[in-house]
Amino acid sequence: MRFPRGSMLGEPGNRDKQLRVLADTLGALQTISSPGGSLELPYRWEADPVMWRGKPLTDGAYT
Repeated sequence: MRFPRGSMLGEPGNRDKQLRVLADTLGALQTISSPGGSLELPYRWEADPVMWRGKPLTDGAYT
């Protein structure tokens, strides 16, 4: 999932989504069978973009 740093489980205050993300992430440990394997989860960031130095934070733009 591509959530901003510091919000790895979802939007702040969205407890239900955070619990679902955590449960599905832990469940992925049972399905990923090889080192480096991954699983795409269906969650997306739904809140306003996170701002960093006056600009919206995008994938890979953390500097």
